[in-house]
Amino acid sequence: MGKRVAFVVFTLVGTLVLLGLGTWQWQRRAEKREFIAAIEAAAKRPPKSFARAQVWDRVTITGRFLPDKVAYIRTSRPAPKPGERDSRGRVPVSGFGVWVMQAFEPLDAAKDEHGKTYSVLVSRGFLPTLPNGAIPPFETPSGEVTLTGFLRPGEKEGVLPPYNDPAKGVFFFRDAVEIARKLQLAGTVDDSERHLKTYTHFIDREARPDESAPPFGIEARDFLKSIPNNHLEYAITWWSLAATNIAVAGFFLFARRRRKPGIARDENAVTDAN
Repeated sequence: MGKRVAFVVFTLVGTLVLLGLGTWQWQRRAEKREFIAAIEAAAKRPPKSFARAQVWDRVTITGRFLPDKVAYIRTSRPAPKPGERDSRGRVPVSGFGVWVMQAFEPLDAAKDEHGKTYSVLVSRGFLPTLPNGAIPPFETPSGEVTLTGFLRPGEKEGVLPPYNDPAKGVFFFRDAVEIARKLQLAGTVDDSERHLKTYTHFIDREARPDESAPPFGIEARDFLKSIPNNHLEYAITWWSLAATNIAVAGFFLFARRRRKPGIARDENAVTDAN
């Protein structure tokens, strides 16, 4: 009897955990849909000035790129499906490459106490690498530039590798603070919390209408399509596992209950024979 109670309690606890995970994913689905809707709305509105922008707003900013302040974030893009085209009718670029992260100095940028001008990190776009992994040369616009993009938070490492190695200049995630430190941008030498907050976000640059060569900026429509929202599938998976848990436990208990009378009859037969 004790084993049966323990089995039932274990099953109920496991089922409740699975139901909770499914409910959590269902809630995450609603949050993700609101998030995508907010970006869609921002993409349709005129861009805001960088000073007035909130996270995930579409922004515009004028300044100049710093040619010697560049970091490369290793990444890859999946091969396109047969017949797949981007919003411009082109076959999507795929394979191994890097996100080109470059410091951008706004026209009205402030200076820190050491006289260094504060910069904004800009993800210029995806640059395919050569077969040997080498990064091909690319042009950096000179002089004053006006660009548009989405203001987004820096990325964080996952639980599993790969991990960033800022000391070696190797990055797999666009952690804006780590990249700013590596590039020794204004305010990062002192490493104070107040200065580092300047680099918690970066601008994901939109492609220009006349752009035809890497590094490719993002297209708003393609960017929205690339945001995963698989939480419904995850919720169904967890709830299905909860239902399976109950079904297996019920079958086990039912089969055990039916088996007991048969065992008793066999024991009576043995007693009569004796």
